[in-house]
Amino acid sequence: MSVPMTDTDETSSLTERLHKRWFSMAFRHTKAEKLMYIMFVSGLLLWEPLQLIWQVNRWVLLMHMVVGATVFTVIVGAFWSSHRRLVAKAKKPFLRYTGQAIEWLLLACSISGFYLLFFGVTGDDQSVLIQNVHFYSSWLLAPLVFRHAFRWSVLNVKQRFQRRKKSA
Repeated sequence: MSVPMTDTDETSSLTERLHKRWFSMAFRHTKAEKLMYIMFVSGLLLWEPLQLIWQVNRWVLLMHMVVGATVFTVIVGAFWSSHRRLVAKAKKPFLRYTGQAIEWLLLACSISGFYLLFFGVTGDDQSVLIQNVHFYSSWLLAPLVFRHAFRWSVLNVKQRFQRRKKSA
């Protein structure tokens, strides 16, 4: 014999499931990390000293802008939001400090990226400064994220092979 559920039971069960899902998202970093590296590499390809031909450069720029403004913002934003609690409660000072540094760099890189998306680099001092903030914050962000999540990083090839051996 089953007991009928009331509206409050359904609501609490839904909110509980959402809370568990949100909490588990804090540990699911693979998509966010891969996207961050894709954005880093595509931004690196836009670097002037590389002097890519314009036919390639314009598509890389378009992909960098579209992915950065949409997919990256949603996936990394959701991961960051759910992961913040872990950073604040981290028992290891290294994870806490690198997590906070990543947070500030991600903020600087995102704000400067949206400025560049809407206004571009017009050649004045302000836009050049914002372009440099975007560029150099990404150079700091990518290796810091890798080191912060080293044990679980998608770039940690040694760890991935060890996990496959254990499961086989």
